[in-house]
Amino acid sequence: MLKAQYLFRLDDITPTMHWGRFWGLLSVLLKSRVRPLLGLVPDNQDPALDVADERPDFWTVMRQLHSEGLVDIAQHGYQHTLRSRPGLQVIGRRFGIKEMSEFAGDSYASQLSRLDAGQRVLESEQLATPFFMAPNHSFDLNTLRALKTCGFSALSDGIALFPFERAGITLGPQQLWRPLWMPCGVATICLHTNEMGPHEVGAVRAFLRTRPKLTCFAEQARRPASTILRRATNASFTVAYASARSAKLAANSLRAAGQPRLPRGLPERSQQSCI
Repeated sequence: MLKAQYLFRLDDITPTMHWGRFWGLLSVLLKSRVRPLLGLVPDNQDPALDVADERPDFWTVMRQLHSEGLVDIAQHGYQHTLRSRPGLQVIGRRFGIKEMSEFAGDSYASQLSRLDAGQRVLESEQLATPFFMAPNHSFDLNTLRALKTCGFSALSDGIALFPFERAGITLGPQQLWRPLWMPCGVATICLHTNEMGPHEVGAVRAFLRTRPKLTCFAEQARRPASTILRRATNASFTVAYASARSAKLAANSLRAAGQPRLPRGLPERSQQSCI
């Protein structure tokens, strides 16, 4: 297998984000010639993302970063309004996703309407993009169908080692929430700038000093896994990840019950798959 390639995505980019942390992390990435994927929330209505005063020049700054080729842009949902959906049978539920979603479980027509509304916001700000990120990594087949209708071509999510295609949408796999070594494939590291303190930024800086092989989402979105070997590798990785995730959940249950702790090392955050 070829050496792993890494790309970074930054979620929850809004006019009311923590700008100091955003610039601190972005400067580290740009210094190492990383072209991150920024997830812009078109019409944020999630109070949890209102962590600072609104910047009136937000869209101007985003346009400049994009026009200079420093970042890729993705539409991150519509309003980032997550609702509890008990018992929802979303894709990849076996990975432990909490039943919170902006889209999954809703009708195709409802999802299409909101995706289109978000798309029109970005178009009005001259930031139209074919890339999408689902809030809380939660989506279903209706989401993919609606994305296709709206003209999106790629989504940053899925548990795999190589980009793959579902319902006419290319999925760039997203497996990590902090810099970690991967043996091969394409690894997306998902970061939330509002939560990035000095320790977390230092970990990113240290990782980049190891000179990992870097890529960007725009490049990988054009490369779905079309060979039998890559499809088989993706399927094997999905099964292994599911098993590892189950083991971690079991370890957490034992720890909560006061039992001895099992070995660490599995991803800290849960994840969604569309495989």
